[in-house]
Amino acid sequence: MCTDKKTLRGRYLAERASMSAEEKQAIDRGIAQNILQSEFYQQADCIFCYVSTAEEIDTRTVLENALASGRTVCVPLCGKGGSMTARKITALSELQTGHYGILEPSDTAPEIAPENINLILAPALSCDRKGYRLGYGGGYYDRFLSRTNAVCAALCASQRMSAALPHEAFDRCCHYIITEREVLRTDESR
Repeated sequence: MCTDKKTLRGRYLAERASMSAEEKQAIDRGIAQNILQSEFYQQADCIFCYVSTAEEIDTRTVLENALASGRTVCVPLCGKGGSMTARKITALSELQTGHYGILEPSDTAPEIAPENINLILAPALSCDRKGYRLGYGGGYYDRFLSRTNAVCAALCASQRMSAALPHEAFDRCCHYIITEREVLRTDESR
């Protein structure tokens, strides 16, 4: 097992970039379907979900569904020093290009307290079956997850699942890993 997160990030970013458009679309559709059919999604009334870039697992279908169903939807607003807040949106048209070229809400969008969130959908380059995720190295999600008891599900292509990922004491486990093939409940595999 490789224990260097930087090396693993490089490998998984290269793998992700080498996928065909058709393969990525099939993975995106499968993951969106698994989210929308999951009990934890159907029961959540306040959802915090990342706004995907073109390379990431696409979250547009889930965000549109959550907005159309009348749920409270919040998305990340990244700040200085690795801080991230959950900001309420009522339409995807409210988003604008922010940090790292990611679509974000305005800093005037209402902030939702972490304790009011039921479900967090987090991005992942890779995940392991224990619930650890490999993100982009900024620590935004680990800091945010330490402030909430919400169910957290990481979205990951099945081909980028790892047997085990290196993790630090501050890394937070996700309750579920959602791939195009399965919804894995991680507390059952620890």
